[in-house]
Amino acid sequence: MSLRRRYVVGAMVLVFGCGGGGGGHAGPPQEATPQFRAIAGISMGAYGAMNLGTKHPELFGTIASLGGPVDMTQLLRDTAAGLKVAPQTTIPKTIGDPATFDHQLPYPGRDLVLSELKDLMLAFGNPFLHHADPAHQYLASDSEPARLLQDDVFGPFTIPGDVRGFLDGGDHNHNGVRETSEAPTDSTDVLLLARGSLPAIGGVDGTVLGDRALADLDGDGVFDVGDGIVTNFSEPFTDTNGNGVFEPERGETFSDVGLDGVAGTGDFGEGNGVFDYDPDRAHWLAEDPLSRITAESPAQISAQRIYMDVGTKDEFGFAQHYANFVAVLQAKGLTVKIDDGFPGNCTDLPKLNAPFRLVRYDAGHIGFQSVDPGDLLNGDPCGDATVWQRIVNVIAFLNESFPDGAFGIGGSITDFPPAAVTGDVVRQDLPSPALASGGGAAPMRPILVYRPPAFSNGNGHFPIAYFLGGYGQTPDDFRQIQILLDALILNGQLQNMFVAFLPGAGGYQGSFYVNHTVSEAQAPGVPEVTSGRYEDSILHDLIPVIERDVCKGRVR
Repeated sequence: MSLRRRYVVGAMVLVFGCGGGGGGHAGPPQEATPQFRAIAGISMGAYGAMNLGTKHPELFGTIASLGGPVDMTQLLRDTAAGLKVAPQTTIPKTIGDPATFDHQLPYPGRDLVLSELKDLMLAFGNPFLHHADPAHQYLASDSEPARLLQDDVFGPFTIPGDVRGFLDGGDHNHNGVRETSEAPTDSTDVLLLARGSLPAIGGVDGTVLGDRALADLDGDGVFDVGDGIVTNFSEPFTDTNGNGVFEPERGETFSDVGLDGVAGTGDFGEGNGVFDYDPDRAHWLAEDPLSRITAESPAQISAQRIYMDVGTKDEFGFAQHYANFVAVLQAKGLTVKIDDGFPGNCTDLPKLNAPFRLVRYDAGHIGFQSVDPGDLLNGDPCGDATVWQRIVNVIAFLNESFPDGAFGIGGSITDFPPAAVTGDVVRQDLPSPALASGGGAAPMRPILVYRPPAFSNGNGHFPIAYFLGGYGQTPDDFRQIQILLDALILNGQLQNMFVAFLPGAGGYQGSFYVNHTVSEAQAPGVPEVTSGRYEDSILHDLIPVIERDVCKGRVR
């Protein structure tokens, strides 16, 4: 029996079931409290939920983070590793296989990785290239290394003539590598090429394609190595444990020669007597949920409930992020319930009472059209698709997070017209003044809000969960949520609650839900230039209007 059929049958039993109590929380309307407001998200939205949630405990009492970069120090390490250029002829197929900039996994693939790199640099700044001029922070060609043309790894080098750098992308068969038959299509913008470095790296001269020298070392039609990419993350130091963090307490020492590692160039940090990272590293760490949690006491952390999930084969390496996050919680004496596999499903919604929970499932980065096409948009929300199992279990966690919930659909058997047996979905475009740029009009931002059955059948108040989508997703991608929530409410398993899906678009494809460090006006080809104040847009523009107008002030 399909889920649609199941919830219609369930409606005949529970249309006027007990527990509705007039359709909501007893008592007069009140301003929403953190205990009854949650923030959740998937992938990029998982980061956004954990970042906004831990930053604003006065707003959100519950956080749910589904497979995203929740450890910015780890993300910096992983990003730096992804820019490594070295000879390699083996082609990676799964997470853990050796990879380089020229040999990437089929998913996420070259094109998506490049787009995400650009958006990361807009959101947080470029921690690998110092930009001295705030008006020119985006393009690698405007960086200090592009002016000095010196590096301790590559020596003297030249750069491409195009200010947008060399070309990459164009991975037409989506296998993660650059085949000799594929033409690069995308400007790299934020990556600085050390032209002329291929002979030293690969021992060959190669072929120039997209203004970068490349070489197919074994004749299999795949370019295996190319000119190197400059990464000046910090001054040189003895990294004894390989974690990318300078730790003098471990006896690590540094060379006071500036970020380029070359004495005498006078670049940032040289000769100032202290160890220097690129200044943009601080912007990444200022928006780091794990650093924030690390600095808090167990009592402060325990003021919120935190749900996490991640695929053990996540292609972005996010499983390590959550392992790091859990380790910090445990080191503070907090108990984290860890499930290997989903503890329940929509026919048996689990009681997820533990305040800190991590679910590890045996799959990769699930929930996107490029990975599991159709599952989210057209699949059965109560079926076996992993993305819906993830959503069901986070809903179960939310259900236990909101005490004294209103069950049933409310209303009375004497009502005329009869009580509604399903909720409804509101789609709107809301103006966001925070995103207005240069005195222009406020951009419109799409939202999708589910309102439960009891909302239409009484005057009660209900908790609300905000959901942040992943990179490239829109609120409407989650439109099937109504089928799932109606079924769970009608079957008496789920309390009435609002669920609001918020937009993540910004920059090229994703905002990361933060106020951007770099102006979008500096980035060529951004679809819509805004102020970049995406956190402010959510907190000051969208949430207040959703709670006041769409939910009619009826949020607990």
